Amino acid sequence: MRFYNLRCCASDNLSVIKENKYITADSNKEPKKKIYRIVARFCIAIVILAACYLGYYKYQQSKIKFQSPEGFSVEVSTKDLTVVGTKWLEAYTEQYRGKYVPRNQKITKYSIDGIEIKEANVIQVDFSIVIKKLDKRSSYNWNGVVEENKIKSQWVLWFKEETNPEGTFNYTVTKLQRPAGYDLEKYQTSGKKERDEYKHEYEAEIPYENQQYTYKIENKILYVSYDKGNEWKEVPVSLEALVEVGDGRPYYNKLQEKSYVITPEKTAFVYGGTRENPLMMVRSEDRGITWKTSEISKNLDSTRVKFCSFPTATVGYVIATGGRTMSQEGQIIYKTTNGGDTWKEVGAGPSTWLLQSAGFIDENLGFMTYPKVEGAVTNFYRTQDGGKTFESVILPVHKEEWMGTTFEPFIQPQTPYVENGQLFLLVGQGEQGDFKGGTIMAKYKSDDRGKTWRFVELVEPPSKEIG
Repeated sequence: MRFYNLRCCASDNLSVIKENKYITADSNKEPKKKIYRIVARFCIAIVILAACYLGYYKYQQSKIKFQSPEGFSVEVSTKDLTVVGTKWLEAYTEQYRGKYVPRNQKITKYSIDGIEIKEANVIQVDFSIVIKKLDKRSSYNWNGVVEENKIKSQWVLWFKEETNPEGTFNYTVTKLQRPAGYDLEKYQTSGKKERDEYKHEYEAEIPYENQQYTYKIENKILYVSYDKGNEWKEVPVSLEALVEVGDGRPYYNKLQEKSYVITPEKTAFVYGGTRENPLMMVRSEDRGITWKTSEISKNLDSTRVKFCSFPTATVGYVIATGGRTMSQEGQIIYKTTNGGDTWKEVGAGPSTWLLQSAGFIDENLGFMTYPKVEGAVTNFYRTQDGGKTFESVILPVHKEEWMGTTFEPFIQPQTPYVENGQLFLLVGQGEQGDFKGGTIMAKYKSDDRGKTWRFVELVEPPSKEIG
């Protein structure tokens, strides 16, 4: 009986212990749960605050509007452009130093490397800036280059100056350029570009062609050679007189094509025909050892072009133009029968359009060509009586197909020439021609002294010889 009671007591005690143990465990869990809840709530609050701050930060950033340099102004109390540039850059960069500026735009430091006054109210500012987070677009946005983790920029600023009632001044940037852009603009607007282009086209020396009979212009002196440039003879006329024209710009680095003849038997250069100089010729019959000068005419003072040809040693022709009005001009034909000592007017051109090319094949046979004119029967004329009368020459049309289109590109005849005893003619495309680059020419041949012609082939243009 006692044993039973003891067992019961032990059993009851064990139950009490187990119950107490569960109570203790539950009691320990409750504070931990509270701590977890507090931590969780704190974290949520932190996240919410961070989200709110981030949202507020983004909102503040969205309100930032960076003003472009053009239109940005600064108020100063001086007209010293160096001070103006310093104050202007300080004010302009201030908008990039604010609290909410994005990291890839935020300026942490800037410095002025130099200020140069270009002209009235125009300065060049060289400056450096440090961006908090440098990326590829940073230097682009500041028109600069990255060097040693800095962006180095060079800005040319054009200012508009305004006076305030208080006596201060507002300087507003009206234009921003890179130095290269500024220099290019000044080059184009100052007239230097035109002067350089003129010098390049009309004055810069051109190498002579490596051919048997040639000329060169060197140090403003004209020379001739009869042995491919191994030996040179000076022409005893000033370059200014030789290249002067009465109508148009003179070239100081080349002679007008076909205004001269260079052969061992006859070397001749036609010049003048201006108010300063009558139409003249300087010539040599002994390879430039001795020279003679003769007057062709005193009646021309506005010669645009002149053409010279000596079919024989004694018979020669000079065709000169003058009196141009728009696209019309007159042409006069002069002839010599004594090698150039004396000249006589023998005829006039068959058209009043601007003469393109002219010359004589022999003592009586000559040709003159003009621009292609819509509606005109021809632009190619022939004389067989030394320039007294002319007849029209109709060239057979040569058609070409290019890029699916058939057309007639060859419209501008040159002066015919003799090759191996046969008469040939090259016809170009004119100034507006673009068939195969506009340089290809049509070659024609005549078997009846230039009365009729037939197409032979397409050819590359002959070298534009210097001499």
